[in-house]
Amino acid sequence: MIDTPLRILIVEDLVSDAFLVQKQIKKFCTNVEISISDKELSLAVALKQFLPDIVISDFNLEGFTGFDVIKQVKEFNKEIPVIIITGNLNNEEKAAELIMSGASGFFLKENLQNLQQKLRPLFEKFISEKQDLIKRLERQREKDAREKELTDYLRHHDFEAYEHKEAILSLKEKVLKFLSLD
Repeated sequence: MIDTPLRILIVEDLVSDAFLVQKQIKKFCTNVEISISDKELSLAVALKQFLPDIVISDFNLEGFTGFDVIKQVKEFNKEIPVIIITGNLNNEEKAAELIMSGASGFFLKENLQNLQQKLRPLFEKFISEKQDLIKRLERQREKDAREKELTDYLRHHDFEAYEHKEAILSLKEKVLKFLSLD
């Protein structure tokens, strides 16, 4: 079993397939958080807000493809592995093109019940090779959470009284500047 905390983003437009992939991952990962995205726009939001360690994507999606997913993920962070899982890409040239585009793995959906046996070695390899990335992503998640908590707090309170407004704005600026330091 893999007990390293992981965040997995599944990009899949079929709920049943997303559920099956999620179920297979949970068979070998004990400490995993999974988010599912089904549209190109929600992928962009998930990359920024969820900050996944690994992305698993279908190839044929509504309005976009696995190539688009790879491109978007690699533009966000070139170190995040993207694994493509599809049911109907039997073209070896396209499969090779996916790998050349940056996919870390490629599997057919023909038997999702055995997917864990294919994914587990890739996850283990990723964890052993990318410990620094996993730690950097976790620090970024913690920083983003602290910043959100602070900005939510400052937005929640009404600091319109003039004598306090400048002091609060100065404090907010200093805290945000502090949070942006790594």
